[in-house]
Amino acid sequence: MTIDVRRVRDDEFEAWCDAIDIGFHDPKNRGDIARRRDYFELDRCWGAFDEGRPVGTFRSLTLELTVPGGDAIPLDGVSAVTVAPTHRRRGLLSRMMAAGLGEAKERGEPLAGLYAAEYPIYGRFGFGPAVEASDWHLDARAATWSRELPGTVEIVDPLVALEKAAELYDRVRAQTPGAVTREIPRWKLRLGLMAREGESESKSSNNLLNAFCYDENGEPVGYVRYRFGEDRFTHGRPDMLLEVDDIFALNVEYEARLWKFLADHDWVSHVVAKERQRVDALWRELLVDRRAAWPDESNEGQWLRILDPVAALAARRYEVPGRVVLRIVDKDGYADGTFAVEGGPDGASCAPTTESPEVTLPAAVLASIYLGGFSAARYALLGMLDEDRPGAVARLAAMFHTAIAPWAPTSY
Repeated sequence: MTIDVRRVRDDEFEAWCDAIDIGFHDPKNRGDIARRRDYFELDRCWGAFDEGRPVGTFRSLTLELTVPGGDAIPLDGVSAVTVAPTHRRRGLLSRMMAAGLGEAKERGEPLAGLYAAEYPIYGRFGFGPAVEASDWHLDARAATWSRELPGTVEIVDPLVALEKAAELYDRVRAQTPGAVTREIPRWKLRLGLMAREGESESKSSNNLLNAFCYDENGEPVGYVRYRFGEDRFTHGRPDMLLEVDDIFALNVEYEARLWKFLADHDWVSHVVAKERQRVDALWRELLVDRRAAWPDESNEGQWLRILDPVAALAARRYEVPGRVVLRIVDKDGYADGTFAVEGGPDGASCAPTTESPEVTLPAAVLASIYLGGFSAARYALLGMLDEDRPGAVARLAAMFHTAIAPWAPTSY
């Protein structure tokens, strides 16, 4: 029988959601329809159906991505990608991806993005790792700071956090290449305020604490959401883990102030912020002993896919003024062609050209260097792009370089 790949109908939404939960090894979450219906965009939900039964899932989110220079551009946020184990190796992911990316291109979204559970899957669809991330650990007992840190910290209830954190996040996002929008439904999910059917909101959120750092004028400048691990004593001494779910601030000193607040909790010996943390955590440099903080599980975070190179390359700013002609190789055709990119700190342009290329590179490599998280010179050394004119790779690398690495604090 032919397996149909198409948009999900309203009457199929429940079975399709259950297929997501099975695909992500979380069958206990089946039946979570009402909550998801509030924030899933049905016209962006795709499925593979075998005689009406969903055997593959794929959805996307309407997002914006902050790019170097501070502009925000539309992003097709790919999520909930699964194929049933009974239907693997039949090309279903390829068909769903083609349908989803094709529609994103038609909608005028110049980029698609995702978080990859497995590394080898998405490169074949033109995605490239564009942002790195790490877990960060802090030895709370050894954490002393090289100078007094500004701000005061207050613990608030989830409803206050909902009111203030979303606005603060948008301020941080505007200055953070790699960051994407967080809509209110996703804030409610994170804060435990969007309960599953039959579950109380207070039960969902009572294991989380929310705190803000305020400046001298009483304005929120930093936010953290965290939880305690189990009570633990080692050799009769308190030895508790504190886990950070979310932390961001308007500058490094306010972020350090929040880390100090976390380390100052009684009984806590170890603070860990997992996933989505900056690889270049500058707050660590404000410790007297920077070895009291350390990263691990460093990995690629957000992946990007170029769908419209003209719009994408003209939207960002470039570290130094320059011009380069790129031949982009894209087997799926979305970004394929030769383009002249010219720009600097104040603006940029990009247009198709008949000029001879100076650098030839795959669409996935262009996606990786787009935010400045990876260097064109790196891919040249790896033999993953071709320098068609001497000196062009160095020029490309200098243009796309960013002083601070991109950061993607929100997964989707």
